[in-house]
Amino acid sequence: EGANNPQEADSLGGSLKLEWNLTDAMTITSITAHEQVENRSLGDIDGGFGADFLPFVGPCPPGATPGVDVCIPFPSQTQDGIDNLDQFTQEIRIAADASDRLFWQAGVFYFDSEFAVTTFPFFAPPTSVAHENTSWAVFGHVSYDLTDRLNLTGGVRYTDDEKDLRSAGVTPVNVSDEQVSWDLSLGWAMNDSVNLYGRLASGFRAPTIQGRDIAFGAPPSTADSETITSIEGGFKSTLLGDSLRLNAAVYYYEIEDQQLSAIGGAGNLIQLVNADTGTGQGFDLDAEWIVTDNLVLTAGFSWNDTEIEDSSLRVAPCGSGLCTVLDPLDANGNAIVDGNPFPQAPETMFSFTARYTLPVGDDGEFFAYTDWAYQGDTNFFLYESAEFSSEDTFEGGVKLGYGKIDGAWQVAIFGRNITDEENLKGGIDFNNLTGFVNEPRIWGVSFSASF
Repeated sequence: EGANNPQEADSLGGSLKLEWNLTDAMTITSITAHEQVENRSLGDIDGGFGADFLPFVGPCPPGATPGVDVCIPFPSQTQDGIDNLDQFTQEIRIAADASDRLFWQAGVFYFDSEFAVTTFPFFAPPTSVAHENTSWAVFGHVSYDLTDRLNLTGGVRYTDDEKDLRSAGVTPVNVSDEQVSWDLSLGWAMNDSVNLYGRLASGFRAPTIQGRDIAFGAPPSTADSETITSIEGGFKSTLLGDSLRLNAAVYYYEIEDQQLSAIGGAGNLIQLVNADTGTGQGFDLDAEWIVTDNLVLTAGFSWNDTEIEDSSLRVAPCGSGLCTVLDPLDANGNAIVDGNPFPQAPETMFSFTARYTLPVGDDGEFFAYTDWAYQGDTNFFLYESAEFSSEDTFEGGVKLGYGKIDGAWQVAIFGRNITDEENLKGGIDFNNLTGFVNEPRIWGVSFSASF
């Protein structure tokens, strides 16, 4: 089913950047861009074939007996496509080094987009939804060296955003808002090898309309504007005679009226919701170490703690009833998601790479490269369940080859997911226990050249 889930896209676009040097210290920059896109995607949403009421069905959950236990209640596939997206952007800014210590820039930005989305549910006639989005902003930025080692930077931006939705038989929807966002940062070059910084900022995401549910007999949903306030501090350094680059940061942010998508649940729907507050805090480290002229190591680690804070927010859990919901349920069977982590926000992540080279002649080298990535606990939806989550997944790759040091050409054998891990990456929860996983182990040969 799903005709092997075909996808197709056609796009045409371009951009033009012009710079005019008014003086040696002042420049006007104009960036103009235009894009057109059409695409479509067909998906087998139940992830299998047949149905419980048909003579054939599968695959079924482990331990389930076809014809006795619930496997696929009904077949489901959906096709969506963007028709004639037309997007135009224009930015004009002026920047100047006012003195040896002062830099400033100011500008305006304009965005205009129109497109339609056509959905084919297959059990009902197709529907089209037209979207329009117009946004404009003015901004300014100042950077001043308080001393030879201390720099203060600040910026402010005013944004006005408006969106419209139209569809046959549906009352038009309009959302709009205007907000001011800003940031303030302080950087200190402690010495020639270590820089410390701190940053306080606010951000803004305009209100949003989701109209896909019209195809399934539900009204469009909207989400109000969200605002975020964040604070971050850290250092950037080069150590051990510039052979080691080590960076670190700690951060905390709070999102007011956080925009979230409640996907699936009791139907093939996407509902926009606002949570009262969302918070995140954590730290990250990254390093690059040139151990020798031939061996380079990199590593990165991050810990991220996110939380939805809204005692009144409820979402529908899996529509099939097959998943094991871990959240408390209200009288209507909806999950109470207060205290849950953000969807697809891993608690921990770790990455590591190593590259060893063996020079050959004046301009060639043999090389061996490996990369590994680890991802900790990750929840896929707003509600928590035993099935729609992952923990302690990892994947590694290798590459062995020969090439020119200047990158002119390279030939190699490679392996991806060399330990053949089966890592759950996400799911579809409205019909059954559909999950999708990473690519299997792959071995191959590659050749590349640069001109």
